[in-house]
Amino acid sequence: MKRILAAIFAVWMTNTTPAGAGELYQVSLLNALMLGVYDGEVTIGELSRHGDLGLGTVNGLDGEMVAIDGRFFRVGTDGRAVALAPDAATPFAMVTAFAPTVTAPIPAGLDLPALESWLTQLLPPANHAQAIRIDGTFSALTLRSVPRQTPPYQPLTEALKNQVTFTHQDMTGTLLGFRIPGYAKGMNAPGFHFHFIDATRSQGGHVLRLVTGSGRAAIADLDRVVVTLPGDAAFAAAALGSEGRGGANAVEGQ
Repeated sequence: MKRILAAIFAVWMTNTTPAGAGELYQVSLLNALMLGVYDGEVTIGELSRHGDLGLGTVNGLDGEMVAIDGRFFRVGTDGRAVALAPDAATPFAMVTAFAPTVTAPIPAGLDLPALESWLTQLLPPANHAQAIRIDGTFSALTLRSVPRQTPPYQPLTEALKNQVTFTHQDMTGTLLGFRIPGYAKGMNAPGFHFHFIDATRSQGGHVLRLVTGSGRAAIADLDRVVVTLPGDAAFAAAALGSEGRGGANAVEGQ
């Protein structure tokens, strides 16, 4: 009897999903970032308690953040991915305990809009957010990062004028990100948002353009959203009803 119970327990343990699966945990609001609220209070150590896959930025808008398999990286303007210390903080981030429910091989030769259209056909109903991970080789990638900002902070559209771009061919790694429903505008950017990190976890950035090679997509439906808001004076004074010039498209480089 003990052996039977032990076997049942072992099967149950292997089939359980991670704590927090199905939840999108978000730090601050995109509108706040658009308006130059670049200092946050949530540390990477705290963020890691809420998810193992995601993206964002670092205090002072200091590059692009990538979270994968529970490891958190900052990609600076040299294109290099460097592990973040637990006490580093973020003014804006999105993470989830990734537990995919849909997987499929991706077609080769898709540019970014075509990939988004293909993913849309696979995704659950659009009124939920989804987390997406694609592991494979990409024929072409154009990535970006932004330099650290100093107070007084300018709006995001101004900071992005100094973005640095990197181009790669035939790079193997992971494309990861989220699709956000349209009703979340202001809290986040409706549509897709992707970051990339290579297989050696040494290069990456925010994705501007790509062409797919071979790989496989995994998608998790997210039916809960938790947002933690900063308590500092900059956030309290921000005119959050306004996106600032350029709107949310500035986040995607459109």
